[in-house]
Formats: sequence, structure tokens, C-alpha cells
Amino acid sequence: MALDRTYMIETTNALFTLVITEAGDGGPYKATYVGTRQKVELPWVDNPGLGQKDLDGEATDVDFDVLIATCHRQIAERGGEILGIQDISVIDERPRRDWGASR
Repeated sequence: MALDRTYMIETTNALFTLVITEAGDGGPYKATYVGTRQKVELPWVDNPGLGQKDLDGEATDVDFDVLIATCHRQIAERGGEILGIQDISVIDERPRRDWGASR
């Protein structure tokens, strides 16, 4: 079964959705992420840095862990420090829960 994972990543300046898919059993893997700025930019504030950055991106690798590290680095460069990551993948038609006590 091919891997299909979706993560919500919050950074200091943006919110990203990261989707990772597997082309075949064991790779290669492809990641695509889309970012949305969380802070409203005011037209009278001169901040040439954040407003001009492209938040979207993609990467591929045969190693899943290397791909994740690459995406985290690129997302941090575009959106600032990573504050939180949540796995929002759907498995068997139910949201995945990686947190809390087992029941």
C-alpha cells in the first residue's frame, strides 16, 4: 500500500499543509506544501522580507526521513520557526490520533 500522509504545520508567520505521497512500495517519496500567512500585513508597514516570500514548495527523495528534514528546513525558511506539527492524515476513513492516552 502506498504511503499518503498529510500534516498541518504552524510556524511563527504562516500555516502550512504538507502532503507526502509514495510513488511505489518503499519510495520514492514526493512532498508538496502550501503556506498561508497568519499575520495580516498592513500597507503602511514597510516589511520587504516576509511579504515577498513564496510560501509554497515541493521536494522529492528516495529516503522518507531525508525528505521530511528537507521540508521542515524549507518551511522554516519560508514561514519562520516551527511551533507545532499535527498529523491530519486519514486512515481507514477515520482521522489519525497520535496523541493522548490509549483507549
